[in-house]
This record gives sequence, C-alpha cells and structure tokens, in this order.
Amino acid sequence: MRPEPDEIGLDFRARGNAAPYCAAGWSTPEPDETWTIGTESVLVLPALSRPASYVMVLTFRPLVVPGTLPAQRLRVVVNDVQIAEFAIGAPCVRACLIPWAAVTLHGEASLRIAFHLPDAARPSDLGLGGDSRMLGLAFTSVRLSPAREPAFPSLEPPPADPALAARAQALPLHDLMLQFESLGQNCEFGLVQRQCGAEPLGLLRFSSTPLPFLLDALEARFEGMGRKETITARLSSNGREYMVEDGRFGFLYHAWVAAGEMTADEVALREARRVPFLVRKLLEDLETAEKIFVFKGMAAMPEEEVFPLAMAIRRYGPNTLLFVTLADAEHAGGTVEEHLPGFLIGYVDRFAPADQASDLELDQWVQVCREAYRLQLAAGRAAVSADA
Repeated sequence: MRPEPDEIGLDFRARGNAAPYCAAGWSTPEPDETWTIGTESVLVLPALSRPASYVMVLTFRPLVVPGTLPAQRLRVVVNDVQIAEFAIGAPCVRACLIPWAAVTLHGEASLRIAFHLPDAARPSDLGLGGDSRMLGLAFTSVRLSPAREPAFPSLEPPPADPALAARAQALPLHDLMLQFESLGQNCEFGLVQRQCGAEPLGLLRFSSTPLPFLLDALEARFEGMGRKETITARLSSNGREYMVEDGRFGFLYHAWVAAGEMTADEVALREARRVPFLVRKLLEDLETAEKIFVFKGMAAMPEEEVFPLAMAIRRYGPNTLLFVTLADAEHAGGTVEEHLPGFLIGYVDRFAPADQASDLELDQWVQVCREAYRLQLAAGRAAVSADA
C-alpha cells in the first residue's frame, strides 16, 4: 500500500531505504534486516511537519538464548523523552506513541529516536558461533503514522447513552454477529458466530493467521493469495478433515471437507476458485469500514503487539479493531475498553481449548460484542455531531 501523507516508512533490508537514517549503533544491512550494535542505536529522521501524536510501529527480532538470555530489554527515547519500554523475547511487532510534545520538545529540525539495549551481547560469548559484534535487535522495518488522539493506551469512555445501550441489547444475536468479521488468529470467533446462528462468508473466519503474516498480507492487499500454485490441501493430523495451506502468506485454514468426500486435488481446485472471491470481499469490507474486525491471540498478548493491526486496517478506511484477550484482575470477562479510536479491547475469562474448539465462553463473547457494537454506535453518533 502507498504511504499516507505525513507517514515515514523505513525498510531495514539490504535493498531498503533505512541506511541513510541510521546515525549510530547499526551494523551493515543484511538481506532481510539490520542489527543494532552496542547498547544504543540511533535513528535521525526528518522533522515531522503535521502537529499530531505519531504511532511508531517496530518490526524486529531479538538476540536471545533460552535460559541464558531469554529477552532483550528495550527503551525507546525520542528527543530525550522515554516513550516506551519492552522486553522482547521473540520476533514480533511493537507499537508506541510519540506525543507531539516530545517531537517539539527542543524545537528540533529533525527527530532523534534512540533505542537503548542494556542486554546487547556478543553471539560468540553465547556459544552462537564466531560473531563478536555486540548485538541486540535485528530490525526489519519502522513506520511512523499520525495518530488522531493525543493519548495512549487509554481514552475516557464516551458518555453513556441509554438509547444506544438499549439498541445494542435488543439486536438479535444473528444480526449482532453479522456486524463483525474475524481476522483470526484462530477460528474461535468464527465458532462464536456459528453458535449464534450466523454463518457469514469470511476469508479468515476459520484460519490460523499469525500476526506478522496477517500484517504482511494487509500490506500487500492479499495479492497472490488463492492462486492455484500457492494452495496445498492435506489431511489434518487426526486424518478426519482437509486443511488448506496458503503458500503466499502462510495461513492455514479449515476446508470443512471430511476425508473421503473429495480428493486433495479437488479441494485445492475448489479453493483456487473460492479464495480470490473472498479476498475481494474482505478488501471491500475493509474499504467500506462498516464492520468491526475481530482478532484474538492463541494466548494473552500485550496490546502494544496488536495495535499495529488496528493501524493497518485503518489504512484502508476508518475501521475498528476489537482485540479480544484474557481477563485479569483489572478487567472482568465480558467487558470492553476503548483505546485509541478504532482500537477496542475486549476481555473473556478463558479461550476455548485447542482440542475442544467449541467449548468457549459464549455468554462473555456475546457481552463483548454487544458492548463493542454500542461503542461503535456511539462513535458514529459523535462523528456525525462533529461534522454538523
């Protein structure tokens, strides 16, 4: 997708564009990434001209060794203002907000972003070969985009409107579930819809969609998905049904064809006809921005990891992401919080077990959907009022 106005995108691959902005503490770019060197690595970017807070999305992988160096600690400092702190234990995507006050703190003509990595280490000291560089993180990309709100992660909830609450509560379950579309990470929400009597067509409704793969697919507008040469059908591990593997982005999804009903080649041919239609439908839904898109992890995930997905779908239109995660001491099951506009977080007490996918917290999922729908109605009314 083409960059939005006032957006900066850095590609740290050897043929990318990041090298001129790497001021200190960086290795020579490699085919797929650039490593940080030492305990501080600095980017110097052009000054941001639009007065706004900016969301910065970082894609990287850490130097880690199980049991010895389980994670890399990272502090992100912009113009001498610390804006985030993470522990990175695996390849991932993280997001943080750069307040406009930090951008303009000293009236800089440029933006200085420092990554502090106190756990940087030499692979040679960790038994990982002869590399003696002091490595921390291998960056793939950095993207800055203007955000619409000055605060992250939370906003004040919109004022309660009894009429909107009543409307959300009165909507029949079947109709409620049609207001949502699943983006994965597995098929649990698709089964929630099924248990509520709704069977909407959806490209990713019953798919395994690891977040990095999903972000890549959204960036590429799912181009190439569904071609005959990229589809492989095979029996599941229990031998009872066919699974379909997408070789373009790495998704794996249910074909809903039992063993013996069709051959693997017949399933693959059917998917080559069906998937391109579902790709077009998803792109249309993203551009129309009328549905609430749902994503849940396989386990609890930090919101900073999922927020880039909210940003990615808003590049298509004013979409809303409902990220569903596990309840905790501060967040009861069945509740929803609004973070940045277009980013809702819902909570359920537990996810369905992998071997009993239909054993889910249906009542809490329904509560989450009704509350998310109410917040969507409230946001739409606020937008109309602002435009009036």
